[in-house]
Amino acid sequence: MRRIPFLIISLSLIISLMGCSSNVQGSMKDYKNSDVAAIVGDKEITIGDLRFLYSDDDVLNNIEGIVKFELMLQEAKKMNLDVSEDIAVRKEIMLSLPLEDGEGDIRMQEFIKSQAEKLGMEKEEYYKKYAEIRSEQDSYVNAYIQEMVGTDGYNEDNSKEFDKKANDFLNELVKKHEKEIKILIK
Repeated sequence: MRRIPFLIISLSLIISLMGCSSNVQGSMKDYKNSDVAAIVGDKEITIGDLRFLYSDDDVLNNIEGIVKFELMLQEAKKMNLDVSEDIAVRKEIMLSLPLEDGEGDIRMQEFIKSQAEKLGMEKEEYYKKYAEIRSEQDSYVNAYIQEMVGTDGYNEDNSKEFDKKANDFLNELVKKHEKEIKILIK
């Protein structure tokens, strides 16, 4: 498996999905963790699920992106794609990053500390669970995009073209499954 292109694809896709934003009014104080934000197929995505992955400032703006992630995750699992090795590698890499002040990315450290406090967890406990969730999401999404869109000829010079092709495919996937998707927080 070629790791570098998939890392680039993963980062590119994550950045493009994070850019998906809803025109959501209100603030996080209006919602409880148990409130259902969206339904994809038979999976309910709660505000708590979103809070686990995003800061309160970003939760409401990432509903559409997480819906796409969940849709791709479900589709990839239906295809029985074996991503267990990739999940383990990604998780190991994430967990090897330092969490202590003065090392690594300060913004990420602040995010981990803030989310752990909000969720009543220790930093290490929170980050371990975060790494598990993100590793699974990223691995399935990469495998699914590779399977459905392909990566032949992908390189840094044509990354914008690939991003457009992947995003067009995702938009069609959402259109195809629009009856199975409900975003409940508007």
